[in-house]
Amino acid sequence: MKHLYFILIIFINLSIFPHDLWIQKENNSYVLYYGHIHPKQGESKIIPYRAENVFKYECYKKEGKLIINRFDQSYPVKITGSCDALFAAFTSGYWSKTFKGTVNKPKNEVDKSIDSWLSYEYLKKIEVWSDHFTKPLTNELEIVVIDNPFNKKLGDKLTFVVFYQQKPVKDIVVAYDERPVGSTDDEGKINVRIKQNGLQMISATLKEKGDGVKADHIVYTTILSFEIKK
Repeated sequence: MKHLYFILIIFINLSIFPHDLWIQKENNSYVLYYGHIHPKQGESKIIPYRAENVFKYECYKKEGKLIINRFDQSYPVKITGSCDALFAAFTSGYWSKTFKGTVNKPKNEVDKSIDSWLSYEYLKKIEVWSDHFTKPLTNELEIVVIDNPFNKKLGDKLTFVVFYQQKPVKDIVVAYDERPVGSTDDEGKINVRIKQNGLQMISATLKEKGDGVKADHIVYTTILSFEIKK
Protein backbone atom coordinates (compact mmCIF):
# COMPACT_ATOMS: atom_id res chain seq x y z
CA MET A 1 0.00 0.00 0.00
CA LYS A 2 2.86 2.37 0.86
CA HIS A 3 4.49 1.62 -2.51
CA LEU A 4 1.26 2.40 -4.40
CA TYR A 5 0.84 5.63 -2.41
CA PHE A 6 4.36 6.67 -3.40
CA ILE A 7 3.60 5.93 -7.07
CA LEU A 8 0.39 7.96 -6.86
CA ILE A 9 2.23 10.98 -5.43
CA ILE A 10 4.85 10.82 -8.20
CA PHE A 11 2.18 10.55 -10.88
CA ILE A 12 0.22 13.52 -9.50
CA ASN A 13 3.38 15.63 -9.32
CA LEU A 14 4.36 14.84 -12.91
CA SER A 15 0.91 14.93 -14.52
CA ILE A 16 0.43 18.61 -13.92
CA PHE A 17 -2.29 18.99 -16.53
CA PRO A 18 -4.39 15.81 -16.80
CA HIS A 19 -5.59 16.52 -20.34
CA ASP A 20 -6.02 13.85 -22.97
CA LEU A 21 -4.98 13.65 -26.60
CA TRP A 22 -6.96 11.27 -28.76
CA ILE A 23 -7.48 10.46 -32.42
CA GLN A 24 -10.93 10.00 -33.87
CA LYS A 25 -11.66 8.50 -37.30
CA GLU A 26 -14.06 10.74 -39.23
CA ASN A 27 -14.83 9.64 -42.79
CA ASN A 28 -11.40 9.20 -44.42
CA SER A 29 -9.54 11.36 -41.93
CA TYR A 30 -7.90 10.89 -38.54
CA VAL A 31 -8.71 13.94 -36.42
CA LEU A 32 -6.61 14.94 -33.41
CA TYR A 33 -8.52 16.17 -30.36
CA TYR A 34 -7.41 17.60 -27.00
CA GLY A 35 -9.40 17.78 -23.77
CA HIS A 36 -11.02 15.16 -21.54
CA ILE A 37 -12.24 11.86 -22.91
CA HIS A 38 -14.15 11.31 -19.67
CA PRO A 39 -14.96 14.86 -18.54
CA LYS A 40 -15.83 15.45 -14.90
CA GLN A 41 -18.44 17.93 -13.78
CA GLY A 42 -17.49 21.38 -15.01
CA GLU A 43 -14.94 20.11 -17.54
CA SER A 44 -15.26 20.36 -21.31
CA LYS A 45 -14.74 17.23 -23.39
CA ILE A 46 -13.04 19.10 -26.23
CA ILE A 47 -10.61 21.98 -25.61
CA PRO A 48 -9.67 23.96 -28.74
CA TYR A 49 -5.95 24.28 -29.43
CA ARG A 50 -3.80 26.20 -31.88
CA ALA A 51 -2.83 24.15 -34.92
CA GLU A 52 0.79 25.21 -34.44
CA ASN A 53 0.78 23.36 -31.08
CA VAL A 54 1.01 20.15 -33.15
CA PHE A 55 4.59 19.83 -34.42
CA LYS A 56 4.41 16.24 -35.64
CA TYR A 57 1.58 14.07 -36.96
CA GLU A 58 2.57 10.90 -38.78
CA CYS A 59 0.86 7.97 -40.51
CA TYR A 60 2.44 4.50 -40.59
CA LYS A 61 1.65 1.22 -42.32
CA LYS A 62 1.82 -2.10 -40.47
CA GLU A 63 5.32 -2.75 -41.85
CA GLY A 64 6.47 0.18 -39.71
CA LYS A 65 6.92 2.39 -42.78
CA LEU A 66 6.17 6.10 -42.47
CA ILE A 67 3.90 7.05 -45.39
CA ILE A 68 2.46 10.48 -44.42
CA ASN A 69 4.06 13.22 -42.34
CA ARG A 70 2.20 16.21 -43.75
CA PHE A 71 -1.07 17.22 -42.18
CA ASP A 72 -3.80 19.80 -42.45
CA GLN A 73 -2.49 22.68 -40.33
CA SER A 74 -5.87 24.07 -39.38
CA TYR A 75 -7.93 23.24 -36.31
CA PRO A 76 -8.61 20.44 -35.65
CA VAL A 77 -5.46 18.95 -37.12
CA LYS A 78 -6.07 15.87 -39.24
CA ILE A 79 -4.47 13.38 -41.61
CA THR A 80 -6.39 12.04 -44.58
CA GLY A 81 -5.53 8.56 -45.83
CA SER A 82 -5.29 4.96 -44.67
CA CYS A 83 -3.12 4.44 -41.58
CA ASP A 84 -2.32 1.37 -39.50
CA ALA A 85 -0.72 3.48 -36.76
CA LEU A 86 -0.48 7.21 -36.07
CA PHE A 87 1.88 9.29 -33.96
CA ALA A 88 1.26 12.89 -32.87
CA ALA A 89 3.47 15.32 -30.97
CA PHE A 90 1.92 18.32 -29.22
CA THR A 91 3.16 21.13 -26.98
CA SER A 92 1.26 23.64 -24.90
CA GLY A 93 4.50 25.54 -24.26
CA TYR A 94 5.86 26.93 -21.00
CA TRP A 95 3.96 26.93 -17.72
CA SER A 96 4.74 28.62 -14.41
CA LYS A 97 3.17 28.05 -11.03
CA THR A 98 2.98 31.24 -8.97
CA PHE A 99 1.32 32.30 -5.72
CA LYS A 100 -1.50 33.74 -7.84
CA GLY A 101 -2.05 30.59 -9.88
CA THR A 102 -0.61 28.74 -12.88
CA VAL A 103 -0.04 30.64 -16.10
CA ASN A 104 0.99 29.68 -19.63
CA LYS A 105 4.25 31.66 -19.49
CA PRO A 106 7.95 30.84 -18.99
CA LYS A 107 9.65 31.33 -15.64
CA ASN A 108 11.46 34.51 -16.72
CA GLU A 109 8.16 36.24 -17.60
CA VAL A 110 6.40 35.86 -14.24
CA ASP A 111 6.90 37.23 -10.74
CA LYS A 112 8.19 34.76 -8.14
CA SER A 113 7.75 31.41 -9.86
CA ILE A 114 7.27 28.45 -7.52
CA ASP A 115 7.80 25.90 -10.25
CA SER A 116 7.99 26.02 -14.05
CA TRP A 117 8.07 23.54 -16.90
CA LEU A 118 7.99 23.06 -20.65
CA SER A 119 5.29 20.57 -21.64
CA TYR A 120 5.43 18.01 -24.46
CA GLU A 121 2.69 15.46 -25.09
CA TYR A 122 2.80 12.49 -27.45
CA LEU A 123 0.10 10.14 -28.67
CA LYS A 124 0.35 6.90 -30.61
CA LYS A 125 -2.72 5.03 -31.80
CA ILE A 126 -2.55 1.60 -33.37
CA GLU A 127 -5.41 0.56 -35.64
CA VAL A 128 -4.24 -2.98 -36.52
CA TRP A 129 -1.74 -5.41 -35.05
CA SER A 130 1.74 -5.88 -36.43
CA ASP A 131 4.94 -7.29 -34.93
CA HIS A 132 6.61 -4.11 -36.19
CA PHE A 133 4.65 -2.19 -33.57
CA THR A 134 6.51 -3.99 -30.75
CA LYS A 135 9.32 -1.51 -31.38
CA PRO A 136 9.14 2.30 -31.09
CA LEU A 137 8.34 4.25 -34.24
CA THR A 138 10.14 7.42 -33.07
CA ASN A 139 12.88 8.69 -30.74
CA GLU A 140 10.31 10.36 -28.51
CA LEU A 141 8.90 9.04 -25.23
CA GLU A 142 6.80 6.17 -26.54
CA ILE A 143 4.93 3.12 -25.23
CA VAL A 144 4.75 -0.14 -27.16
CA VAL A 145 2.63 -3.20 -26.50
CA ILE A 146 4.37 -6.53 -27.08
CA ASP A 147 1.23 -8.68 -27.25
CA ASN A 148 -1.56 -8.43 -29.81
CA PRO A 149 -4.16 -6.32 -27.95
CA PHE A 150 -6.90 -6.95 -30.48
CA ASN A 151 -7.39 -10.59 -29.52
CA LYS A 152 -7.61 -9.83 -25.80
CA LYS A 153 -10.72 -9.52 -23.65
CA LEU A 154 -11.68 -8.14 -20.25
CA GLY A 155 -9.49 -9.50 -17.48
CA ASP A 156 -6.56 -10.37 -19.74
CA LYS A 157 -3.14 -8.84 -19.18
CA LEU A 158 -0.98 -7.01 -21.70
CA THR A 159 2.73 -6.28 -21.46
CA PHE A 160 3.92 -2.77 -22.29
CA VAL A 161 7.40 -1.28 -22.65
CA VAL A 162 8.24 2.40 -22.25
CA PHE A 163 10.99 3.75 -24.52
CA TYR A 164 12.79 7.08 -24.65
CA GLN A 165 15.26 7.75 -27.47
CA GLN A 166 14.78 4.12 -28.56
CA LYS A 167 15.90 2.76 -25.17
CA PRO A 168 13.72 1.13 -22.47
CA VAL A 169 13.12 3.29 -19.41
CA LYS A 170 12.98 1.75 -15.93
CA ASP A 171 11.16 3.08 -12.85
CA ILE A 172 8.73 5.21 -14.86
CA VAL A 173 5.15 5.41 -13.57
CA VAL A 174 2.51 4.03 -15.93
CA ALA A 175 -1.21 4.80 -15.78
CA TYR A 176 -4.23 3.02 -17.21
CA ASP A 177 -7.17 5.32 -17.98
CA GLU A 178 -5.39 8.07 -15.96
CA ARG A 179 -4.99 5.84 -12.87
CA PRO A 180 -1.43 4.82 -11.88
CA VAL A 181 -0.95 1.05 -11.93
CA GLY A 182 2.76 0.68 -11.20
CA SER A 183 6.20 1.44 -12.56
CA THR A 184 8.38 -0.21 -15.20
CA ASP A 185 10.99 -2.84 -14.34
CA ASP A 186 14.66 -2.86 -15.33
CA GLU A 187 13.68 -3.72 -18.92
CA GLY A 188 11.12 -0.92 -19.13
CA LYS A 189 8.25 -3.44 -18.92
CA ILE A 190 4.97 -3.45 -17.04
CA ASN A 191 1.92 -5.72 -17.12
CA VAL A 192 -1.52 -4.11 -17.16
CA ARG A 193 -4.87 -5.87 -16.86
CA ILE A 194 -7.69 -4.83 -19.22
CA LYS A 195 -10.58 -3.51 -17.16
CA GLN A 196 -12.92 -2.11 -19.79
CA ASN A 197 -13.93 -2.39 -23.42
CA GLY A 198 -13.58 0.41 -25.93
CA LEU A 199 -10.73 2.89 -26.17
CA GLN A 200 -7.69 1.98 -24.06
CA MET A 201 -5.33 4.72 -22.85
CA ILE A 202 -1.94 3.75 -21.42
CA SER A 203 0.20 6.70 -20.37
CA ALA A 204 3.55 7.56 -18.83
CA THR A 205 5.32 10.76 -17.82
CA LEU A 206 9.01 11.59 -17.72
CA LYS A 207 10.59 14.71 -16.23
CA GLU A 208 14.00 16.14 -17.12
CA LYS A 209 15.90 19.15 -15.88
CA GLY A 210 15.15 22.39 -17.73
CA ASP A 211 17.40 25.34 -18.54
CA GLY A 212 16.55 27.09 -15.25
CA VAL A 213 15.77 30.32 -17.09
CA LYS A 214 12.51 29.59 -18.90
CA ALA A 215 11.72 26.31 -17.14
CA ASP A 216 12.89 24.31 -14.16
CA HIS A 217 11.77 21.08 -15.83
CA ILE A 218 10.83 19.57 -19.15
CA VAL A 219 7.81 17.29 -18.77
CA TYR A 220 7.11 14.62 -21.39
CA THR A 221 3.81 12.73 -21.34
CA THR A 222 3.03 9.93 -23.77
CA ILE A 223 -0.13 7.95 -24.48
CA LEU A 224 -0.64 4.67 -26.31
CA SER A 225 -4.22 4.09 -27.46
CA PHE A 226 -6.09 1.26 -29.17
CA GLU A 227 -9.60 -0.17 -29.07
CA ILE A 228 -10.84 -3.45 -27.64
CA LYS A 229 -14.29 -4.33 -28.91
CA LYS A 230 -14.85 -7.76 -27.32
